[in-house]
Amino acid sequence: MMEKTHVTDLYRKLLKSLLLLMLLGPVSLAAQDRSLQNVVDRASQAGMDRDRISEIQQRANQSGIGEQDLAALLEPAVELVEQNLPADFVIRKMMEGFAKNVPAGRMSPVLESIREKTPQAALLADNWMAKPEVNSFMKSVGENQSRFRRDLISANLKSLSQNVDAGVLEGVLSELGQESVLRDRSPQAVVAAVGVLPDLPESVLQEGGVRAVLARAVGSGFSASDLQKLPGAMNAAERRSQLPAASILNGMSDQIGNGVPANQILQNLFNGNINAGPPEGIPGRPDKGPPGSRNGSGSGNGGF
Repeated sequence: MMEKTHVTDLYRKLLKSLLLLMLLGPVSLAAQDRSLQNVVDRASQAGMDRDRISEIQQRANQSGIGEQDLAALLEPAVELVEQNLPADFVIRKMMEGFAKNVPAGRMSPVLESIREKTPQAALLADNWMAKPEVNSFMKSVGENQSRFRRDLISANLKSLSQNVDAGVLEGVLSELGQESVLRDRSPQAVVAAVGVLPDLPESVLQEGGVRAVLARAVGSGFSASDLQKLPGAMNAAERRSQLPAASILNGMSDQIGNGVPANQILQNLFNGNINAGPPEGIPGRPDKGPPGSRNGSGSGNGGF
C-alpha cells in the first residue's frame, strides 16, 4: 500500500515538472524572440529600410537606450510592417522620444497605443478612398496612391492618438469626400486638413461646423501650407476677437464665400478680424459650400 502511494506521489511530481516545463518553454521562447537581433531581423524581412533601422539603433544608443529596451520599443513598428500597415508614425514618435531623452518606460505605452490605433486609422483611410465620390480624385493621384494612403493613415493616426473623437474625424473625412470639394485639389491639402485637427483650439473642434469649414477651405484652394497655419490663426482669432468659436467659424466661412484669398483670410484671423469682406474688385461668391452640423466633440493632446 505504501509502495503504491509512493508511486502515486512520484507520478504527481513528474506531472507537475512536465507542466512547469511546458509553461516555461513558451516564456523562454518569447524572451528569445524579443532579443534586439531577432526584432531587427524581423524588421528587415518585413521590408523595413535597413538604413532606417541603423539610424534608429544609432539614435537609441546616443540616448542611452539599452538593447532590451530598444527591442521592446521597435516591436510595435515591426508588428505593423508585418501586417502591411505603415509604421511611419510610430517611428517618428520613437525618434522624437530619443531626441527628448524620454525614458524607454515612458515611450513604450505611447508607441503601443499608436500601434493599437493604426488599424482603425487605416480602415478610415481605405473606406474614404473607396467612396465612389472620391474615384475621380484618386485617379488624379495616379501612381502616388500608395504614398497618399500612407500619408492619410498617418494624419488619421495623429488625430486619433491625440484624442480627437473618431466621430469628428469621420465627419471631416465625410465632408472632404465630396466631388465638389476635391475637384482639382492636391492630395497634400486633403491630408493637411485631417492632420491639423489635433492642433485646432478645443473650442473650435467642439463645433460641428469645423467639418464644413475645413472642406470649404480645401474646396476654395487652401494649400497644405495654408491649412497648417490655420490652428495658429484660429487661436489668435479667439484671443483677439473675444468671440465664440462658432462665430469665428461662421466668419471664416463667409470670407471663403466672399472670395477672400487664403493668405488674406489667415491674416484676418491672426488680426482678430472675423467679418472681413471681399477684397476690392473681387465680387462675393454665391455658393455657400457644403453644409455642416454643430455636434462635434473635443480633443486633447497625448504622447510625451
